[in-house]
Amino acid sequence: MSKKVIIGSRESRLAVIQSEMVRDYILSYNKDCEVELLTMKTTGDKILDRTLDKVGGKGLFVKELDKALLEKKSQLSVHSLKDMPMEVPEELPLLAFSKREDPRDVLVLPEGIKELDESKPIGCSSLRRTLQLKELYPNMKFKSVRGNVQTRLKKLDEGQYSALVLAAAGLKRLKLENRISRYFEPEEVLPAAGQGILAIQGRKDEDYSYLDGYNDEDSECAALAERAFVRYLDGGCSSPVAAHAKVEKDKIILTGLYYEEESGAWRKASLRGKREEAEELGIRLAKQLKHPGKVWLVGAGPGDIGLFTLKGMEVLKNAEVVVYDSLVGQGVLSKIPKGVRLINVGKRASHHTMPQEQINQVLAEEAKKGLRVVRLKGGDPFLFGRGGEELELLHKEGIPYEVVPGVTSSIAVPAYNGIPVTHRDFCSSLHIITGHKKKGDTYDIDFKALVNTKGTLVFLMGVSALEDICNSLLQAGMDEEMPAAILQKGTTAGQKRIVATVSTLAEEVKKQGIETPAIIVVGKVCALADEFAWYEKLPLFGCKVLVTRPKETISSMAHKLRLLGAEVLELPAIRTEPLEDQSLLKEALKELDSYQWIAFTSPIGVKVFFDEMKQNSVDVRKLGQVKIASIGKGTRKALEERGLFVDLMPAVFDGDSLGKVLCEVCEGTEKILIPRAKIGGKEILAQLAKKPGLIVNDVPTYDTFYEEQEIIDIKNLFENGEIQTAVFTSASTVRGFVNAVSGLDFEKVRAACIGKQTKAEADSYGMQTFMAKEATIDSVTDLVVDLNKK
Repeated sequence: MSKKVIIGSRESRLAVIQSEMVRDYILSYNKDCEVELLTMKTTGDKILDRTLDKVGGKGLFVKELDKALLEKKSQLSVHSLKDMPMEVPEELPLLAFSKREDPRDVLVLPEGIKELDESKPIGCSSLRRTLQLKELYPNMKFKSVRGNVQTRLKKLDEGQYSALVLAAAGLKRLKLENRISRYFEPEEVLPAAGQGILAIQGRKDEDYSYLDGYNDEDSECAALAERAFVRYLDGGCSSPVAAHAKVEKDKIILTGLYYEEESGAWRKASLRGKREEAEELGIRLAKQLKHPGKVWLVGAGPGDIGLFTLKGMEVLKNAEVVVYDSLVGQGVLSKIPKGVRLINVGKRASHHTMPQEQINQVLAEEAKKGLRVVRLKGGDPFLFGRGGEELELLHKEGIPYEVVPGVTSSIAVPAYNGIPVTHRDFCSSLHIITGHKKKGDTYDIDFKALVNTKGTLVFLMGVSALEDICNSLLQAGMDEEMPAAILQKGTTAGQKRIVATVSTLAEEVKKQGIETPAIIVVGKVCALADEFAWYEKLPLFGCKVLVTRPKETISSMAHKLRLLGAEVLELPAIRTEPLEDQSLLKEALKELDSYQWIAFTSPIGVKVFFDEMKQNSVDVRKLGQVKIASIGKGTRKALEERGLFVDLMPAVFDGDSLGKVLCEVCEGTEKILIPRAKIGGKEILAQLAKKPGLIVNDVPTYDTFYEEQEIIDIKNLFENGEIQTAVFTSASTVRGFVNAVSGLDFEKVRAACIGKQTKAEADSYGMQTFMAKEATIDSVTDLVVDLNKK
């Protein structure tokens, strides 16, 4: 017996064609089906003298069709998805989505006409289109046009309009593609959500097996993202909201447009994500556009990352775009999170990658995309940092902003050189002056007034004009024996100080040489520099160290080295991530009480193991009879933090030694679990294999990935001798470093290695290698200090 299917459809020619497409599919794949069309005129088709937003929106196109479904007069309804309300009744779900036809909007001119007639309006049925088209056709007027496609084309050809803007999908389905004069790419005119996709609607909990195979997964993914975006913003057919998703294998790129009625401003932005998070992506993009971006002007301090403020670090962690200067310290730059878009404006005296006016514009444009923008500036953003100029445009554009002050070099750099900028025995005021002037210009500075203050004078950006500054002070009456200093690269490994007098400082600089950035300090307090100097007395002063530990464990090593005076660059050469498939570990956890030993080889291995125990509701008491072995102190600490104290740890902290001591304490009947890295070394397994009878379950729990570093030219720093030592804490960090710094002559690298396996890996690349006495952070730190003495 054949099954009868009745498809509800609007009676317009386009709607009927679309319903016939679905009918033909059902008949092709279901020989026992009989299909009829039930056409009807909807309320939206009847009211043609007003725009949809004035009479009820998209719901007017589906009201009658929904009623037919509910009354069981039809089994299906076929809709253009773009015409459907964002909220669909629970009892009438969307069953399937067609393969997407061309989603673009197009321009249609009257028959036989090749150019727009500016005396007539463009027929356009939505504010969404009008907003975007005004950007393309600023001299044209726009007028609403209603009716089906044929009705609109008739009005066009009768001369009522200079052109129409329609959906390409409808024209192509009507075989009217020849009427298209121009396609608007989504980058020009963003289409309506769902444009080009047909949606099949039916009743809840009924058998629709005859539609099997019809649904297009890419269209469904795009529809979910686009409709979630519009739904969050409460946009209807005539609301100026638009969305278009491009699906590429497992990825989705969603672009959205949002119109703010109160201000009249509209914004567009895009987001990328995984296809399985399509709806979440739509909501995220909607939130981003509805709540626009923001700019933070952040002072990065003078160079030493220890002087970067806590608030600055917090803001930087959450940045999506960072616009940075050349004067920002490398330690701060290395803290910029992975995935953040970087814009280098390269501001340094006489060398500007980007003019200030363009920088201002970049900040505004990026924020308008709904992004969190950090303007990272050396020192303090308001002290000769032109932060005020950047805020002027942001304020004018109504873009939210915050200012995070930074430690200024005018105070910090003298302090690191033992120069207190005020001292009641010498002076009671401090004056900060820009020493920068254009070549050939004279200073617009009252040097006589500066001399009369008898205070400390700090000149920023004045190295190239040092002689002019000193001569101007002398001509203004300053004592020629007044102490003066020039301070190079203060608070970093490149710190250097020349102290002389106002009359001799320029000559001393010619003799000894100085590099920028540097500041000039004039005043009696400069005489205290040799007495009060402290930074240069630290054991690692002048030493720049590269630390290559995994990202998760990098900070403690860097902290210890900085306390000793080193400038530390943190290069997370590797990162570790738990495996998505933890099935092997889950099986092991089910039978934990069958193991006699668990051997941990890293802190991250400990973390992943206990995270999985929690995830799988495995009670820690199941470990009651199991003994714990640790490869070293760091892993032992991670276990102790979870209330477990190790039973065994080798004297030498490596896999080979851990395997040996396990063999020594085992009888040969034990079962040993080793949860560790997917690419873990074979040494421990080789040692355990020497003990017959041991049952070893080597379970991969996390993977190791090599990180690439873009913002700092590490290769150049090694080749110029600016980095004295690289610290390696595992063979994998050596490999990660080599991967991240391709093209470097590794013989130039002096490597401080935590153990023999790490040293062997570094040796294989020809590095100058040195090994710590113990495989601990403290021992590696001592090694770096010893190397710096040589």
